[in-house]
Amino acid sequence: MSGLWISRMAATAMLGVGVMIAGSSVAEACTARFTCNPGVSPTCWFRLFYRNGQTSVVTVPAGGQRRIFGLTPGDGYCSSNRGVPSIGCTTTRIRMAC
Repeated sequence: MSGLWISRMAATAMLGVGVMIAGSSVAEACTARFTCNPGVSPTCWFRLFYRNGQTSVVTVPAGGQRRIFGLTPGDGYCSSNRGVPSIGCTTTRIRMAC
């Protein structure tokens, strides 16, 4: 293993971001923060759409925020303050830090 790879792994571990290894290449791991403004609803719902076809639902209490780890460029989301967004909702690309 090269020293650069070990340094990259150490930095990733310090950030608490999981690293996925596919063959010999390292997949890019990104994070995004989801927030819920107070006053509209006690909870905001976010449906995440991953590039691999999977989906998940994340809730955030009003006035709160939640950081999601392990995202990849191209993942999307829908949000609602009235319940879980449907699978057929119009997605928006997630703004993330990689």
